[in-house]
Amino acid sequence: MCQELRNKNVEVNFEIPEKILQGFLDAVEKNGKSMNDVLRVYMQKYIWKQSELQRNRQMRRQNIGAK
Repeated sequence: MCQELRNKNVEVNFEIPEKILQGFLDAVEKNGKSMNDVLRVYMQKYIWKQSELQRNRQMRRQNIGAK
């Protein structure tokens, strides 16, 4: 199933204030990257962090159950 998700693109819409959007676009432009690249890396890090947090919760549950 994960492989299927990696090969599909979906559209995501965000409503954010114009000032924040402009600041984000300026920062992306300064770093010489595309908005897609920045958002892709952000989402990859977010997914990784969430899975790490889930593993930590599972380990805590196991440690509590072992006592």
